[in-house]
Amino acid sequence: MQNNVLSVLFGNGAKAIKPESTTAAVNYSIAEISRRNGGFDVTGFNLDGSYQILSRKTGQIVNLGAKQLDEATLFAKLGVAYCQEHFSVTDPKTKKRVFSADILADKIRHECDAFGLAKPETVRGPGLYLEGERLVVNYGAAVYDQDGNAIDTTPSNSRIYVSGESIGFDLDTPCATAADVHMLESTFESFGFEQSWGPKASLGWCASTAMGAVLPNCPAVIVSAELGSGKTTWAKLQKALLGSQAVLRDGVPTEPQVLHAIQDSSRALVCDEFEPLKVSKSRMDKLAEVFNSGFTKSAGQGKFTRVIGGRLRYFNPPAGVAMCGITLPELDYALESRSVRLSLVPKTRAGHAKSPLLNNLNSELAERMGTRMRRLLVQRQQVLRATRTTVHQMLQDIGHTDRLADTYSPVLAGYIALKHETVPSHDVLAALIAEFGLHAVKTEDKESPSDACLNVMLDRKFVLHVEKDGAKVKSHVRVRDAVRLLVALKNDKAARRLVEQQLEMLGVRTLMDDDSGAWKLAVAASQHHIGVRQLFQGTAWARGGWKDALLRLKGAAKGQARVAGVSIKVVFFELPASAIQAVYDDEDEQSVGAAPAPREVGTVRGEWVR
Repeated sequence: MQNNVLSVLFGNGAKAIKPESTTAAVNYSIAEISRRNGGFDVTGFNLDGSYQILSRKTGQIVNLGAKQLDEATLFAKLGVAYCQEHFSVTDPKTKKRVFSADILADKIRHECDAFGLAKPETVRGPGLYLEGERLVVNYGAAVYDQDGNAIDTTPSNSRIYVSGESIGFDLDTPCATAADVHMLESTFESFGFEQSWGPKASLGWCASTAMGAVLPNCPAVIVSAELGSGKTTWAKLQKALLGSQAVLRDGVPTEPQVLHAIQDSSRALVCDEFEPLKVSKSRMDKLAEVFNSGFTKSAGQGKFTRVIGGRLRYFNPPAGVAMCGITLPELDYALESRSVRLSLVPKTRAGHAKSPLLNNLNSELAERMGTRMRRLLVQRQQVLRATRTTVHQMLQDIGHTDRLADTYSPVLAGYIALKHETVPSHDVLAALIAEFGLHAVKTEDKESPSDACLNVMLDRKFVLHVEKDGAKVKSHVRVRDAVRLLVALKNDKAARRLVEQQLEMLGVRTLMDDDSGAWKLAVAASQHHIGVRQLFQGTAWARGGWKDALLRLKGAAKGQARVAGVSIKVVFFELPASAIQAVYDDEDEQSVGAAPAPREVGTVRGEWVR
């Protein structure tokens, strides 16, 4: 056999024999990823030196080590017919055609080396992608642009298309009609949203999520529902409309579960029975990181990497997230600011016909409706993108923050793209913005991170010792109460000093401006200060970071002050009125000037209490 191979390669001292094709070439479209007769295209080499190719038999990336270029492996990965047709030579002894694995292996080695280092982040599975101004759709088996023009699937250094599960529609799928869109909207209107714009937001989120690849931002939606309000039905409807472009899960998934469900595709995640209070804070923090990372699009793929089986793999975050739960609490601040929050309440449907899309017996109807809807969005992707840009600018002109404009503009644009063939007039967009309640900047009704940091510190309890009837008594009070006591004792220097000394052991010092009479607080800035670390133990600022948070308070500044007899770096800020003077609704409540409730006398000063 060895002599045969040598003879085939080198002949009788002349040039090597070249493989000859025995059959006519098979015609195929350049848009096809996998082909009936098999084949391959090189995609480079890995860091371990192994070769990487795109199998035209399976449409998948294949890694071939140095010892995996044998006949059996090449037949399995590239296809028997392709190998025998293109890499067979005539045996000079038997005069028969035989497959030469050495010739094919040599071709793979040389072309992979010439291609360069493989880039896993350029792999594109089924989904939608934007190349400049052109929308490219990997339907699962073939790739076309929004106009139906074939896209060459030959691998390049910028993108490698691989086959996979169909995205649910193709070029032959008809677009949704105006009647279809009306049925979709009326179906969402049958839910009991507290917000009048809830149905439009639901439809807009579905549309923007399906087309998330062409938009710079993919907001999340939080559905806080009461029992029996239909949140599960809402979640299942969204999954049916998005088809294979979404994954439906019950409960709070873990970070690995989310990444492995999405992998290298562009899919949304719909979570039903989302109960964040039943999982640990660290788990929710990791999950929020994954959710938040999908909000903003970035070049390439694979924001997350994991080493599996000794090989580096890239994973995408979800292209949109829906979290549905019973009376969901306020989530991570960063996640809330990237989400549209909706509320569902039970709705009496007596006398109202149920939408055909919500009939469990007609689940296929919703899925078919979803395929037509997504096909329509592909056709109107220019309307979607132009509308998002216009709405984003309009929201900024109103005075909204960039984050809010990034969150709501895709949702409004998704709704418009389904309802209009072209970008509507400015008045139509302004009316829709007003319907969403975004026509004016509202006073922020949520606590800022800086205010939260200050309130956590002021509400922390510690052991305070005060003089009462000639004896020292011990009481558990909040830092806020100690500050109010100091304000009440501003004319009693001796009594005030005893309280000040105990506060300063915790890294906190009160100061009064002699000119204005305003009270300020100086807090130790070092993250290594034991007293302040105790105050923030078990909070988001337990490992430091309170300095930056407190510096964002109005009028805050860095400085130097003497605290507990030592000159240290501090953060100065003016105390809010609520921290100085309490407002009581109950006349029997203790006043600020009253001494704390007496307890046993102790010798420890400035103890910290959990």
